[in-house]
Amino acid sequence: MASADKLKKIMRCPVCFGRDIDVLMCHDENAKHYCIKCGFNGEESEVRAMYLDIKKKFHWISKRITLEEQLNL
Repeated sequence: MASADKLKKIMRCPVCFGRDIDVLMCHDENAKHYCIKCGFNGEESEVRAMYLDIKKKFHWISKRITLEEQLNL
């Protein structure tokens, strides 16, 4: 089994993920995450905060909303 020192956190790039391009992973280097495709640079806390913003996009995905409920929103 690998030691905890050798394990890296694999995180998706939040910018690409928000654009529905879910193929790239952020590379972790010296506690900074960066994306090769879009050039995003940030710390883990920034990535997690952006994940929460993306999660809001799918808030109602599991609930069916009727037309009347939509008009009342």
